[in-house]
Amino acid sequence: MGLLEEIRDKYHPEPDDIEKIKIETGHVAFTAAGNKSPKIGREIKFSLWYLAALALIEKNVGLDKFVDEKLNDPRVTNLANKVDAQLVDSLGFGARVSVIMKNGEEYKAFRRKQKGHPENPLSTRELEKKFRDAAKMTITEKNIEMLIEKIKSIEHVADIREIVDLLH
Repeated sequence: MGLLEEIRDKYHPEPDDIEKIKIETGHVAFTAAGNKSPKIGREIKFSLWYLAALALIEKNVGLDKFVDEKLNDPRVTNLANKVDAQLVDSLGFGARVSVIMKNGEEYKAFRRKQKGHPENPLSTRELEKKFRDAAKMTITEKNIEMLIEKIKSIEHVADIREIVDLLH
C-alpha cells in the first residue's frame, strides 16, 4: 500500500478539506511518474499528481482507475492541483509525503524503500491483491482464483497448459 493510501485509511481526510499535498521522492519514482499533466487516462499511472489524488479519493487505485473519466473528474483534478511534488535525490527509492488540511492538521508518512523493493517486499496477500486488480480487466474471477491456486502450487502442475488455459 502506498503512503497516501495509508494516510487515507488511518486518518480519512476529506478531499475538500485538504489544503496541500507534499510529495518528496527519489529520482526513479520522480522520473517514472513525472508527468504533471496527463492527456489521456492511461497516462495517470505516470503522474505523481494524479496518483496522489486517486490514492486519497479512491478505495483502491488499480488499472481500472487509469481512464479518461478519472482524468476529467473535477474532484481528482482539483486534488491533483494541490500536489507539490519534488525530486529529492537523497531519498533514492524512498518517499516522504505530507497531507496538510485546511484546519492546520498535517498527516505525514515516510518510507525508505518503496513497497516491492527487496528490502520492503510485498506479502503473499499483497501480491495476490495486485494480481487480482490487474487480471480482473480480462480474466473471470473464477479463473483468477484458480490461477492463484495453480501458481501457489506450481510444482504440482503437470502441464503449463493448465495455467495458460485459465488466462482466457
